[in-house]
Amino acid sequence: MRGYPRIARMAIPVLACSSVFGAGIDIEPEIRSGYTPQPKSRDEQRLWMEMNDYEASLKKSPLLIRDKQLNDYATEIVCRVAGDYCGDIRVYLARNPGFNASMAPNGMMVIWSGLFTRVRSEDELATIIGHEIAHYLRLHSLKSWRKARRDFATGSVFTLGVGLVTGVLLPVGESLALLSSLAFSREQEQEADLLGLRLLAEAGYDPHAAYRVWETVIAEESNAAAKREKPGIFSRTHPDAESRALTLRETVSERFGPESDRNPEQERYVAALQSHYSQLMEDQIDTNRYGRTEFLLELHSAMGIDPGLVAFYRGEMFRQRGASGDTELARSAYLIAISTANPHPEAFRNLGYIALKSGDRSTAAEYFRQYLAASPEAGDREMIEFYLEEMP
Repeated sequence: MRGYPRIARMAIPVLACSSVFGAGIDIEPEIRSGYTPQPKSRDEQRLWMEMNDYEASLKKSPLLIRDKQLNDYATEIVCRVAGDYCGDIRVYLARNPGFNASMAPNGMMVIWSGLFTRVRSEDELATIIGHEIAHYLRLHSLKSWRKARRDFATGSVFTLGVGLVTGVLLPVGESLALLSSLAFSREQEQEADLLGLRLLAEAGYDPHAAYRVWETVIAEESNAAAKREKPGIFSRTHPDAESRALTLRETVSERFGPESDRNPEQERYVAALQSHYSQLMEDQIDTNRYGRTEFLLELHSAMGIDPGLVAFYRGEMFRQRGASGDTELARSAYLIAISTANPHPEAFRNLGYIALKSGDRSTAAEYFRQYLAASPEAGDREMIEFYLEEMP
């Protein structure tokens, strides 16, 4: 049994104004399951039509992750959190290494792949999902879109709205003002935090994850700032992380008591992350934001991700960065990787290239042979065999 039992659901969860969930804040959902645009609301109908058209094109996008296992896993969590609204939500996983998820007014939920690399447990993943579902239940996207239309050209507002949902943003100079206008208000974010917390607890997840996930975001941004890297899109659209984390910590501690060390679903989440780790980390490294990548590798190591995988991608990070001394740092990371129980085959190959570049042909040949033995179906097998023919 979890330390946090499932709270009985109501068809429409009602959170009365109280000291526990925030005095003076009405956080009842504004829609029931099966909601459709109001007949007299032409702008809402138009937004739904536009989003439906976009969703049809999204289904064909090469940026979608189509792995059935990962999609089923994410959809299971969404339905567990959404309860009676499960049938109204369609889940899409997009290849974008940033930390974000979003939900369109028509029930289209897009989860960026970078979310999986940053949350430490299924509880934390459910926290972000619950937060986005809460925005949907409160019609926040529609309200923000209407507000933005009063200040900007409709076409520009819609284009950026789609960009935020999909992860494809306009050039910075064109989008910053719109981004600010479309961002949810502080009150809306507070509503989503509190209603999302209720959904999280009702689903039987650890409510303490509601602030822990923010603390991780804060730690990553602090590390990125120290490395002089730009803030992530999530931080730019979700300000005041420190105060929100503190408010949630106080609320959760008052309502649910102290944290529990028990987390029986942690192993399941780590397994899901690990089975897709290569694609996720390759995308992250390609951002060239090495401070963030280094932070995430440390996070994954603490979570229990296979040490061989973590060490290999630490080597990949140094190899791609290519700064002074990085070749030796990459070499050291690859050596750690091949000493583990499940070494990544490409660690042998990359050690071979490092040795070859330094002029140590015999060592390079040995590593190349180990690479082919570990990965007999390697796509670059012919090239490696060519190198071996030229070596002693």
